[in-house]
Amino acid sequence: MLSLYEASYYGFERESIMEEAWQFTTKHLKNLENLDSELNLAMEVKHAIELPLHWRDSRLEARWFIDVYEISEDVNHILLEFAKLDFNIVQGFYQQELKELSKWWESYGLHKKLSFARSRLVASFLWGMGVVFKPRFKYCRGIATKLVAIITVIDDVVYDVYGTLPELELFTDAVDRLVEIK
Repeated sequence: MLSLYEASYYGFERESIMEEAWQFTTKHLKNLENLDSELNLAMEVKHAIELPLHWRDSRLEARWFIDVYEISEDVNHILLEFAKLDFNIVQGFYQQELKELSKWWESYGLHKKLSFARSRLVASFLWGMGVVFKPRFKYCRGIATKLVAIITVIDDVVYDVYGTLPELELFTDAVDRLVEIK
């Protein structure tokens, strides 16, 4: 039933069968949230009802599932150990990437020159990680992080400090035209 609930989120708007599946599974899964005998199932149901799986960050979900699997009765300890090792190795890759990106950010010194601007490198990195989480996409994640960090500074400079209303309308119009080009 939990799988059907998750699948129902892939339906299109006004797709009656998927809407019915969502309503049916939501109603019945909410009754399962209070099960004490099946702690893991109740935890998974509560977690799914909060936010569907495909709307969550994959790597953060992996950590959550490791914790849930660890307390299950039929845990395979070798599989659990491999999952933890994989998570920790990839976490190390991410930490190294963030260290390199921090050096890049520091070398430009925007956060010092523009003290009023937000320095949001870690948040930008997490955004990039949410888009491309696989370790092999380091370059793409780095570019995404840099773009988001710089766009945040541009937003702070243009919209929050220096822009007049007519200038901001022109700038917004120019950005909208760029986005439309695709």
